[in-house]
Amino acid sequence: MKQIVYGDYYKGYPLSTTYQNDQGFHKVILDKIHELLTNMTQRHGKVFFTMFRLSYPADSMVKYPDNNVSFSKFIEALMRHFDRKPRKYDPSGLWVRERSMKTGQFHYHIMIMVDGNKCRNAHGILAKATELWGLRLERDAKGLVHLARSYVCDNRYGGVQLIRISPEFQQVFAHCFQCASYFAKAFSKGHSPRYSNEYGCSRLH
Repeated sequence: MKQIVYGDYYKGYPLSTTYQNDQGFHKVILDKIHELLTNMTQRHGKVFFTMFRLSYPADSMVKYPDNNVSFSKFIEALMRHFDRKPRKYDPSGLWVRERSMKTGQFHYHIMIMVDGNKCRNAHGILAKATELWGLRLERDAKGLVHLARSYVCDNRYGGVQLIRISPEFQQVFAHCFQCASYFAKAFSKGHSPRYSNEYGCSRLH
């Protein structure tokens, strides 16, 4: 992740306006976000989009290893769960790993998209994520999985429907891209061990 882009827009879409955006955004992550959003909305007339944060318990750096092993098993189980028949949600997503400058602990931001004809809110996704994260941590994960505070997630659905035939589709697409571009910010990255990836995503169909 070497190339950093600066500014308020990328490919004509607005970028996150967090206070750290002056440090730029990783181009490779922005490109993946755009590819995943485009691919998913081409495959489905309706797409449900949500974002959440996954944390470790406070003061747990000694107990849990400084790698992505637990998280990798978690995200694999989560995606597999929502891809099962008969209610195949066709999940697609992207994640990034960041380190808190205050505590030194790392956490994950996750973007999930599913077939909007089969899922219309984030409650089931968050509940399953909390359950599976608890299994990885071997403890109750309540309070460790949080919806992102954003235009698309700060509502009773915990996310937003991108409806391809809607006259507001391009506007909603742009808002989703802007919210997810927060994941690409250069700030708080670059502090992971050399053997640990700082982002990952689903394969394009």
